Amino acid sequence: MAVDILAFGPHPDDAEIGTGGVLRKLKDRGRTTGIIDMTSGDMGWGTPEIRADEARAAAAVLKLDVRECLDLGDCRVEDTFENRCIVANVIRRHRPQIILSPYYDLPIGRGLGHNDHYKTGQIVANAYNLAHLAKAPCEGEPYQAKAIYFYFIPPGSKPTFIVDISAYAEDWLNAIDSHKSQFYHPDRPRPANSPHPREAFESYARYWGWQIGVRHAQAFLATSPLKVDDPLTLVESVTPRP
Repeated sequence: MAVDILAFGPHPDDAEIGTGGVLRKLKDRGRTTGIIDMTSGDMGWGTPEIRADEARAAAAVLKLDVRECLDLGDCRVEDTFENRCIVANVIRRHRPQIILSPYYDLPIGRGLGHNDHYKTGQIVANAYNLAHLAKAPCEGEPYQAKAIYFYFIPPGSKPTFIVDISAYAEDWLNAIDSHKSQFYHPDRPRPANSPHPREAFESYARYWGWQIGVRHAQAFLATSPLKVDDPLTLVESVTPRP
């Protein structure tokens, strides 16, 4: 089905972490929303079947219209032409207005710099272009989404825009909590006195929220200019800091 906003995540739980609050907010505003998982997360804690059940539970919390798994292989995602075509097929089929993806130029390492994170960004960014080419060997009619925006912004980078998710923070966190095998697994190593992942995710949302004078927010990066018709619309909801 066609969706207004389609988020790609490397593993089940990533799109929730980076975009879940925005997806829930837009759904409440009458938009259609979806998440495409690039892998089943089979290298993480829990079986692929457990992770699929958790993904469905999270989708229910966020009230998604679409959730699919491409099963490209956890820790094995690569920016190949074949994978670009697979994602372009998805874009042509769902015809989103906006695509959300992890940023493609992350510092390599554990966490944001996981191979699948930045490779997903590369694949989706390339497929965003490939999907509109009439001669591309992809299924469906050529289609050009209106925009692609990136989440999981590298530390120190400035976002292009920040979205207030304060009214939806509880649903957002509950969607993340649906992935119990990842964030509540008894074998998950956690140094004494370290924050629970849920606390860490919320702290990021509070940080971004502070930047725009709200309680919780999620940040995104655009790599091309944003068209603005009336600059005053950018500040109409801004509350000046005391």
